Amino acid sequence: MFGFKSKKKSNAGNTVALCLGGGGARGFAHIGAIKAFEEAGVSFNTVVGTSVGSLVGALYCAGIDAETMIRYADTVQMRDVYNGIVITPNDPAKIGKLVSNLIGTKDIVNLGKKFVAVAVDLVTAKQTVLTEGNVANAVSASCAVPILYKPVIMGGKHLCDGGLMNNIPADVCRMVGATHVVTVDVNSSRGSGTSGTGLFDVIKATLSITMANSSVEGLRLSDVIIAPDTSKFSSMSKSGYKEMIELGYKAAKEKISEIKALM
Repeated sequence: MFGFKSKKKSNAGNTVALCLGGGGARGFAHIGAIKAFEEAGVSFNTVVGTSVGSLVGALYCAGIDAETMIRYADTVQMRDVYNGIVITPNDPAKIGKLVSNLIGTKDIVNLGKKFVAVAVDLVTAKQTVLTEGNVANAVSASCAVPILYKPVIMGGKHLCDGGLMNNIPADVCRMVGATHVVTVDVNSSRGSGTSGTGLFDVIKATLSITMANSSVEGLRLSDVIIAPDTSKFSSMSKSGYKEMIELGYKAAKEKISEIKALM
């Protein structure tokens, strides 16, 4: 009788994308996750980000390593991007400047890895997937939280924070060719309400609920979910940023074996 050896399942055809979700200042945890990936030799050639996920994702795709991001984080202050006054919306270009300060003026197509930023067009009320154009502008658009920031006007579109419609853009990862998705969700406690009646309390709760609803499908479409518990930190404050980086690092380390299995 002839013996037949069973073939080991190959992952050679897999394309694993990294999905970085929104979460404001809690996005410091994304940096910790990237540090864990680098230490483990895990590299992603496709990154899709919403809001702060687009900011960190753009730096990663431009070749900025985690240690450089951490050193840069030490110097960044919230007042660099947000003046705290709701009546006068902030200029979202301040956010894009965080990117251009490190990578200069670059086009998305010229980054070392495939990068996609997710935003929402207020004119059509539809998602906009940014795959070309100036990197800093794309990040500004993806991060422009309505009311807090002016929309970014691009080719007739009035773009704002992608989290309004797609806070965990795993579907976009698949749309651009990924067979599997690793998601870093830095705001898994989203959806909390408020007992306050002040304008800022109401705005914050409204956005939180909206982001929670826009995250459900993305989490369902993710193969591996890294979800550091950042619930005790504010999405509007840098306070505790080093601890958030560490939480992201530890949460990602726990998932390395699962990620490598996909690759």
